[in-house]
Amino acid sequence: MEWKFYLGKLLRRTRHTAHVLLEKEGKFLLVQEATSMVRGLWGLPGGGIDAGESIEQTAEREAEEETGFDVELLKDLGDIRDKKRSSVRHVFLGEIKSGELKINEREHMDAGWFNKEEIQSLKLRGDWVTEAINLI
Repeated sequence: MEWKFYLGKLLRRTRHTAHVLLEKEGKFLLVQEATSMVRGLWGLPGGGIDAGESIEQTAEREAEEETGFDVELLKDLGDIRDKKRSSVRHVFLGEIKSGELKINEREHMDAGWFNKEEIQSLKLRGDWVTEAINLI
């Protein structure tokens, strides 16, 4: 059994996700996860890249699906690598073009705008959330 677990770790591929950092009046939009493994944790809108989709298309699609906002990507802020989870998070600074805040209740429990001090008191999906905010 241990061997299978070890072999699974060896064969795991790097997962790439795309996320959008939205800022308004010194506050950042975060979404609170509803799915079991990360339930209750806060993070940036974003998710996995579909086949045939660019990183930018993913970021825009995920932002709309998770927040209800149509966004324009302003700047590629860079990549945050997590070797422990074998993942790369591609982070973009975005701007809201239209829409109203509306969450997908199957994926998220809540969404809200928080300043940096408020974010420090939240249970986050990981250090990558504050690392992303510090990229701007």
